[in-house]
Amino acid sequence: MRRFTVGCLFVFVFAGCLTAQTFTTGPCNGEEGNTNNSWFGHQDRVCELRRTTLPLIDGQVSVSGKNDGIEVIGEERQDIALEARVIAQGADRDELLSMVREVKIVTSGTIHADGPTTWGLSRRSWYVNYRLHVPRHVTAQLHTENGGVSITNVDGVINADTTNGGLILNDLGGDVHATTVNGGLDVKLDGNQWRGAGLVAKTTNGGVSVKAPDHYSAHLVAETVNGGVSVGFPITVQGKINRSRIDTNIGQGGPTLHFHTVNGGVSIHSSSGD
Repeated sequence: MRRFTVGCLFVFVFAGCLTAQTFTTGPCNGEEGNTNNSWFGHQDRVCELRRTTLPLIDGQVSVSGKNDGIEVIGEERQDIALEARVIAQGADRDELLSMVREVKIVTSGTIHADGPTTWGLSRRSWYVNYRLHVPRHVTAQLHTENGGVSITNVDGVINADTTNGGLILNDLGGDVHATTVNGGLDVKLDGNQWRGAGLVAKTTNGGVSVKAPDHYSAHLVAETVNGGVSVGFPITVQGKINRSRIDTNIGQGGPTLHFHTVNGGVSIHSSSGD
């Protein structure tokens, strides 16, 4: 019995070593490591940049944050390059350094951060900003509560949502659903037509800005409840259009691109010359 217990312990420890993730660490560049003045008064900010490379498992990546920004960039690669900027801010720099060391980036399953509780602590907080370089064809699940989401050059199945933060969608394709409650939508389309099933992008409180190349083709639905819809380049109307809603084919038609806001305007204009 004793030998069996020892053997099991060895297997458990060995398996744990196989799944442990190693990061390279260093200071952040730029303003993220600077002192700042806020309405709380003088505050220090400590930032540590952590990098690692992860395997892409089943073609999927998932990131979840609470007060964190998420940036995803598609590239010609087979793995995931993760950069995590761990930031703490408050009045005592020694405490912030200790706080940053306590933050752990979990990479098994959904990528997220675990760290010290700051509830009830005055003028001290921490958060993590994520940047991921991923294969262009990927399935991504991205969620944060207080932070923006930016996605560039990805062609896959994407679900992205945030509560308080903006959404930036650049040169995407596939089947994309992106929503925010309090934040704007900034969308840039490329090519002649959407590649894939389509795009649904919605906000409750925020404006929608869409840039598309001249002669772009799509089935366009753009609507607002409290605001207006404006189109900055000529379209041939083949459906319904009024001040607050457009439902029409542009160019030769194609997959549906659906933009919706409750409180805000929708602006669709040419990207030529940008």
